[in-house]
Formats: sequence, structure tokens, C-alpha cells
Amino acid sequence: MCLACSAKYMSVGLGLLVATTTGGASSALFSEKLAAMQTLPKTTQSVDAPELVVPGWLKQKRAEAAAKGQPSQTSSVRTVTYDVMTKGKITASVAEFRSLANATLNDGRGWSRLGVSFKEVASGGMFTLVLSSSDQMTSFSPGCGTEYSCRAGRYVIINQDRWLGATPSWNNAGGSLRDYRHMVVNHETGHWLGHDHQQCGGAGQPAPVMQQQSINLAGCTFNPWPTKGELWSTQLGIR
Repeated sequence: MCLACSAKYMSVGLGLLVATTTGGASSALFSEKLAAMQTLPKTTQSVDAPELVVPGWLKQKRAEAAAKGQPSQTSSVRTVTYDVMTKGKITASVAEFRSLANATLNDGRGWSRLGVSFKEVASGGMFTLVLSSSDQMTSFSPGCGTEYSCRAGRYVIINQDRWLGATPSWNNAGGSLRDYRHMVVNHETGHWLGHDHQQCGGAGQPAPVMQQQSINLAGCTFNPWPTKGELWSTQLGIR
């Protein structure tokens, strides 16, 4: 209950008490008391509530907690768009191809570490991701063969045979089909991003994703993801 309200009720109570008291001296005494009590509301209204001071250590704790729960204000994510097409006789699930390729491109272990996200659009993307039958690979460029995947201009082309079965080199090293699909999408997209082929850095080391792991691991271990040294793109102007 507020202080002013308490004072009001107290004044009413005293007033009633005075009204029921007999005798001149007693009446005068209670009148004086009543006058003093009636000043209480004005007094309580003039008193400011004390200011609560937050300790420095508590301010620091709050700031640290807020920082942990919020993304960096300086970070920004650039969107890279792409569209999807097929060419030739396709027996693989196109829906699965689109879903798994998108998951690869946006995986936190992959090219998204450049500070980009990949978004499939209906048409007019920055590059075109293609699932192609092996006999149609050369139609994109004379430099593309029927055995492996390829990149030609804006086209990032995944050979359906490789998508469905990987390669002997990969399979013999114990790599899974899912990891191969990660690798081939990352590798061919890496060419579009501006990368050339790389070599194995030493026996037992993870292969750079831009190494031709489909052909030969050359002593490296299979690796579906770009290494730290590969996190740049001349296409996007990221160094």
C-alpha cells in the first residue's frame, strides 16, 4: 500500500477518535496531533525514492552474457545464387541431387566459410549447377571428358556416373559416397570460385579439395572440404 494512502487512512482514524473524545483539554491535544499527522502526505510526496546503483561487476557480467548471445555486429553474409539444370538421360533423383548439393554448399565445413551462403534460384543464378549424363559432358566444352565431372564457364557440371558411384580411387581409400558427393560439388564449385588444381602436400595429409581426388590421392587422405589455405575466391573478390 502507498505511503500517502496510509496517511489518509490514519487521518480519518484520528478524526473519528477526536470526534468521540470528550473534554476540552483532551480535544485540544488531539487536534494538535491531528494537524501534525495531516502533514504526512505532503512530506512523503516530497521524498524521492533512492537510486539503485548497479555494481560494476554485475554490469560486466551482463555485458559478457549479452555478447555471447549475439552475433558479431561486423560480420556479414554474402548470398551467391545458382540455378540447377540437367542434361541427357538422368536416372538419379534430381530432387535428391538438388537437396544434397545445397546442403554441401552451405555446410559449415565448406565454401560457406568464405562468409557466403548459396541460394538456389529458378533461373539467372550467378552459376548453373548441372547434373549431366556422361555422354553429354563434352557438349559443355572440349576440355570436359566423359569420365569425370567438369567446370566450363558458368557451368558447374557433375557427371551422373560419378554422382551415383564415385571412383575406384575414392572407393579404394575407404571414402563414403556421401563424402564423395561433398567433394565433387566442392571441387567443381571451387573452379568457378577461381581455383586451379592443387597437388597433395605430403603423404598422410588431408588432400586439398582442389586436388584431383577422383583420379589419384597421391598419398594424401581423402578430404571433401576446402582447407584453410583454399579459403579465397577471385570470382567473389575474397582474399
